[in-house]
Amino acid sequence: MPNMTVLVEIFALFVIMGVGFLLGKRALLDKASIHGLSNLVIKVALPSLILVSLQKPFTPELLGDALITLVAATVYYAGAIALGYLFVRLLRTPKKQVGALVFSLAFSNAGFVGFPVIVSILGQGSLFLAAIHNVLFNLLAFSVGIVIVSGSGGEKVRFPIAKLLNINVLAAIAGFILFLLSITLPPIIQVPLTLLGNTTTPLAMLVVGAILANVPARAVVGDWRLYVISAVRLLVLPAVAGFACYFAGVSRELLGITVIVAGMPAASNTTLLAELYGEDSETASSIVFLSTVFSIATIPIIALFLT
Repeated sequence: MPNMTVLVEIFALFVIMGVGFLLGKRALLDKASIHGLSNLVIKVALPSLILVSLQKPFTPELLGDALITLVAATVYYAGAIALGYLFVRLLRTPKKQVGALVFSLAFSNAGFVGFPVIVSILGQGSLFLAAIHNVLFNLLAFSVGIVIVSGSGGEKVRFPIAKLLNINVLAAIAGFILFLLSITLPPIIQVPLTLLGNTTTPLAMLVVGAILANVPARAVVGDWRLYVISAVRLLVLPAVAGFACYFAGVSRELLGITVIVAGMPAASNTTLLAELYGEDSETASSIVFLSTVFSIATIPIIALFLT
């Protein structure tokens, strides 16, 4: 029964997250360890997974799918940003919270949590288009996203160009070039990259669990707006994205990727950028925490609708 298989795989992700939570609570994964594992996932395991996932023989059809994915991602992020500003206005959000909350609605944890969920629900083959989608996420999060988080903008808004071309974007670009040229990596390179890429899911979920264990309890009982924004992030956005993709007539695979990306918890970059640009990092931390916790219940719901 396909639905049950997917639910078991999703449940396994959260079991691993639970292990990470316990390790964090017992200080077996302390802040230094979490930082080290995060770097390992982001700078080694995930780019390896992205590069290997793009190892496909070139076909005009697959190229067309990649270009459609970029267009769909562009429309999705434009819509998510617009909806973000709409909702914070409807909720009469205090000015100091606007940047963090709009960013949290515009950008989800598409790579760190999204990739493992995409593999569990849609299969390993969907990572090709997921990697293409993620390139736009990185480019927008570290450009438009900075303007959103910093609110008023001004002199303090400086785009970190180096982050625009981070290792995951470079891996996707390199993989896409290899795809266009139909170049297959030799086994001596592809096999270790595959092994490294396979560690992405368990390591990422361990890190997420350990991070949750270190978030102050006050983050759970914050402003009521945070609960509403979490519901929008996890339920409203994927529903809107799903209906839009359905009526646009995109492929089932692209619909699934877009819905999963839309339904992931707020990006961890929300907190990092809020801290970097002197904005409301407490609100940012709270929305990342709450949306991640609530995603334990909402991700299986998304899985049921997509299978």
